[in-house]
Amino acid sequence: MTFPLAEKAKSLTVIESDIGFMEATRAKIWQQYSSKTNFIHSDFTKIGFTKVAPERFVIVANLPYQISTSFIQNVISERRRVDKAIIMVQREFAERLAAPPGNKIYGSLSVFAQFYLNVKKLIDVPRTAFKPVPNVDSQVIEVIPREKPLYNLDEVLFFQLVRSAFWGRRKSLAKCIRQSPFLRKASVRTRPPSECDFFKDRPMIRGEELSISEFVRVYKELFLSSGDSPDER
Repeated sequence: MTFPLAEKAKSLTVIESDIGFMEATRAKIWQQYSSKTNFIHSDFTKIGFTKVAPERFVIVANLPYQISTSFIQNVISERRRVDKAIIMVQREFAERLAAPPGNKIYGSLSVFAQFYLNVKKLIDVPRTAFKPVPNVDSQVIEVIPREKPLYNLDEVLFFQLVRSAFWGRRKSLAKCIRQSPFLRKASVRTRPPSECDFFKDRPMIRGEELSISEFVRVYKELFLSSGDSPDER
């Protein structure tokens, strides 16, 4: 994969934790593309994108499945510099990123990703495409940071609410909010769910049933005074 990228890219930074793979790749392309290729022998989970040039960049990666969540968190943290990412991940992980409300794999990761990113499936990659054959199928996806997050609000507080909603998947959202460890140190006073209009019609609704816009409504009723309102972007 590195060779065709070196052919087309204006500059290329390669991050590889396996020194053997890195040296083998370097030997193949160094003579022709050394002037525009930078090799970094490191664990991505330790350095993220800190060693990548400060200008905007495109990511192409075949990710070790165990770092997929960390990778997405890094893309979101660096979203002002990331044009897009084309990545291969475990298919179940890709489906979780794009899952809609009510789906059994919809969770806090789904809300987190969709709040900041547009995620698009490109191709499925069956496990039989690899040797040795792994136990999972893969999927190549395109991830593009949104120009701005979906809503203008206190993002730390909002995701404390989202994590609370999925903290007890078999519990009602109102009960999760009352018992959640994530809201005990909330930066503002939390209104009891019983005082929120949202729960009057749906007292037993669960977090996995809420869309992002419904989470924002709950956020507003729990934390904001009547004069405040999160802006949709």
